[in-house]
Amino acid sequence: MKTYVLASGAVLFGMAGAALAEEGSGPFSAEFSIELQSDFTYDSTDPTAEINNTFATIEGGLSFAFTDRTSVNATLLIEQVIDPTSDSFLEDHGFYAEELFFAHDFGAAQVVLGKFNPAFGSAWDAAPGIYGVDFAEDYEITERLGGAVIVPFAAANGEHELTFSVFQADRTILSDSIGTERGQNNRGAGGVSNTSSPESVALSVSGEFGSTGYNAGIQYQAKGRGDTADQTGLVFGVNHTFDGGSFPLELLAEIAWFDEFDGTSNSTTYGTLGVAAPVGPVTVSAVYSVRDVETMSTDHLATVSAEMEFFENFTGAIGYRYGRESGERNHTIGTLFAYNF
Repeated sequence: MKTYVLASGAVLFGMAGAALAEEGSGPFSAEFSIELQSDFTYDSTDPTAEINNTFATIEGGLSFAFTDRTSVNATLLIEQVIDPTSDSFLEDHGFYAEELFFAHDFGAAQVVLGKFNPAFGSAWDAAPGIYGVDFAEDYEITERLGGAVIVPFAAANGEHELTFSVFQADRTILSDSIGTERGQNNRGAGGVSNTSSPESVALSVSGEFGSTGYNAGIQYQAKGRGDTADQTGLVFGVNHTFDGGSFPLELLAEIAWFDEFDGTSNSTTYGTLGVAAPVGPVTVSAVYSVRDVETMSTDHLATVSAEMEFFENFTGAIGYRYGRESGERNHTIGTLFAYNF
């Protein structure tokens, strides 16, 4: 499904750097995304949530290939690092490195070492629309130190990939940001995988069979200081494109379950359903998500969006978001302009 977020990760930049070197177009490659988004929560059962927030997100994926198999890669971000509590226009932005890792392709497998985002699930990136990823982003694993082994393979006329990651939370200077500081991470902050050594693991497999793609994964993240338990989780997702001639339809579904989510005693389940279809030059999409925390009321998210490409690599979108979270109901409308190059 079409998304507004620049794809990133060990496999993309490791392979991109190698491919560029093979093509002889130089060892350095770069891919950028510039987004400007405005969210207006116009109605809420919590009056303090009725704010207008305009913010930018600039993401750069950089790769330098030493050889056709060896590269160093980075994902750099400028984004709003502090959630606003009142009307905000381009405030509280910080610059930081989400990923910075070394990659080597041995042929049968690739190895990644450094700061990276371990593979687990995909709805946090693939759900369509402006707000479709909002709940699934809770379980995206980002900014971890460690390593991963990525094994591509072919089976049943499809291409697949198995990824095994070992990691801990980043507490280096790279966990802080320049500009508006989000603060360097430390052991006292707690949180799963915030341990003294790489004690957490994730195993993921993804691939496609024709018009159908899938992902499945399992994770274990060791508890940090102040946490009550280790977190374990399972995820399974599928997407399919129905080629209906003049009216193709794309569907996405993903469910994730966690025991002792975020180091608490709560079991938590996430579900995401998404659909997208072109209507003339406009792509219309909708997403429904739930977040069911064991000791709390179930949260609900419903979104609709319309996206249009004005010219090559430049898109605009408008969307509506209804959220029932922590007992509060919020209605938000938003716009997004994105340029990728």
